[in-house]
Amino acid sequence: MTAQANVSSHGRGAPGRARFRGWCPQTERRQSPAAQPHSVHTVSELSWWFSPHPDWEPTEDWDEEVPVVRYETDDEVVLIDPFPPPDGGFDPHGKPVRVLLTQPAHYRGTADFVERFGASVWVPPRAEWRRRPNPATTHELPPGVEAIELDGEPQQVVFFIREHATLVTGDVLSGTGGRLHVFVNEADPGRLLPSLDALGDLRIERVIIPHGDLILSDAAALIRAAVAEARRG
Repeated sequence: MTAQANVSSHGRGAPGRARFRGWCPQTERRQSPAAQPHSVHTVSELSWWFSPHPDWEPTEDWDEEVPVVRYETDDEVVLIDPFPPPDGGFDPHGKPVRVLLTQPAHYRGTADFVERFGASVWVPPRAEWRRRPNPATTHELPPGVEAIELDGEPQQVVFFIREHATLVTGDVLSGTGGRLHVFVNEADPGRLLPSLDALGDLRIERVIIPHGDLILSDAAALIRAAVAEARRG
């Protein structure tokens, strides 16, 4: 699946609410709408926590704590760009653990989850690994998670968790003051921006970005606004 885009963001919590630490209290538990009474169906939970980034310094223009997304079904636990929780209290409930990376730079605490829980690792298929060997152990994505490749940005993908209307991104998007911003870096903006803009066609309610305020509502519109801002220069 290919898309094109540009972005802006909302805060770590809803307006007027406390900043969340540890396991996010806004955990969602949803049953597949296709499930029929008395049939076998999937129930999933989406949550996130914030962990301190070990490379953070006071001179950085982003917060020390970064989000880690947990998507759990009856069958497995999926972690996106993981660091261990600050309290070390990660429990997969005996289920297989699967690590998904938005980009090589977000390898983060992957090795810890591989060593402790035997986690499988999925990485962007077109990414170039410059600092370490490619850690991928699988090319299969878990059910319920879609990886969207971005034109003009082979190093990154974004993940769409459709049943929770949630997009999880790498550094291609950041946010401050309730707005999203596109970070082009080494990407080709002429191809990247249309790809990001196409994300606005999806039913996206929230965007979880690695640095800055999370967007918890109206995310599709804010993505398109970020693209428009980037095009204006």
